[in-house]
Amino acid sequence: MKKDDFRCPGQNTMFWKPDDIYDVTCPNCGRQVEFWKDDARRTCVCGHRFMNPRRDLGCLEWCKYAEKCMPEMFTGENLQALYRDRLLAAVKITLKPDEQRLQKTSEAVDLAEEILAGEGGEAKVVIAGTILRDLLAAAGGGNSTPEGISREDVHRTAVKVLSEVNTEDEVVEQVSDILQSPVLPEESASVSLKVVLDALYITELRRKRALLEETTLRRLIDKKILTDTGKQVAKEWLLKYR
Repeated sequence: MKKDDFRCPGQNTMFWKPDDIYDVTCPNCGRQVEFWKDDARRTCVCGHRFMNPRRDLGCLEWCKYAEKCMPEMFTGENLQALYRDRLLAAVKITLKPDEQRLQKTSEAVDLAEEILAGEGGEAKVVIAGTILRDLLAAAGGGNSTPEGISREDVHRTAVKVLSEVNTEDEVVEQVSDILQSPVLPEESASVSLKVVLDALYITELRRKRALLEETTLRRLIDKKILTDTGKQVAKEWLLKYR
């Protein structure tokens, strides 16, 4: 018997539908890349590796036996993607962002994970810090910091959302610090904070790219981006097709 013969119907590929395998446009070169619905990431022939925007884990999202049923989905890159998906679902319920805002936040997390891969940092801290900082900023009226929201409310919201996805206490504390950090941190700031700030700033620049001269973009990248990997990612996303 095949491995799938022992798997519950929710994860048995015999029960998949034709549209559970689909093509996604590479954001770097525009080619089509085939994804299976439970893929976390795939690499395009151009070398760009990116997230599956339509990832669907079905019963793995809620079943208490999920880790025993499919242990390979709870390690490494798959575990990171699973945490991201669960957190995005939790903030959608708690903070109720509109779809346009949620799309922007998802783009920021894509960038954060790309910078994280080259720069280092704590994956959960970076993912949660990027998602919550961006959405709380929107709720508070600011662009990249939760202006108009008290420190107590920021911490309370972070604890509430992160506890819903079983986030460790030490991660919650680090994320809370990130949410309350200034846009221009001290040189000694953590790598995780710098990755989050870079991802959010690059996301803002992507929205304004068409309005800015190339020389202005280069100056902002050199001056405002905090990490070396962040500078490389920014140049790839902001300057490559100008």
